[in-house]
Amino acid sequence: MDWRYIAGFMDGEGSILKAGETDYRISIAQAHEPVLLAIQKFTGMGNICKVRKREAHWKDSWVYAVARQEDVLRFLKNVRPYAVVKEESVARHIPILSRIVVRNRKKKVSLRKRIKNCKLLRRKGFSYRMIGKALQIDHGYARRLILYR
Repeated sequence: MDWRYIAGFMDGEGSILKAGETDYRISIAQAHEPVLLAIQKFTGMGNICKVRKREAHWKDSWVYAVARQEDVLRFLKNVRPYAVVKEESVARHIPILSRIVVRNRKKKVSLRKRIKNCKLLRRKGFSYRMIGKALQIDHGYARRLILYR
């Protein structure tokens, strides 16, 4: 198993799908599940799910899907040198996903900082309302950050 082989599958059976405003997914459909399992094992990312038959005479099939934006970007970067049919699509999506991944990382850092500040203020005896006012966020949101994160 190597990225050339996976790029061939991507060219023949794969799709780059836009899910929502800023999420992208990789999808590869196949009637031979062991191939998808080998791809999943090699890449270390994605999930495989069985597709329900819509017609009784159709074969069973499975879909390998990669949804985490960081993984989608890594997948596309690795297949890009070997893509033929989807070369243009892969090249077009890499910069878009790079921006999305950078934005998501910044959001994570900001969220971690906000959680840390909420917990610190709570330990100092602040009420949820006081924390909300201090950090300019809704007090219910402050509570959720403290309790659930």
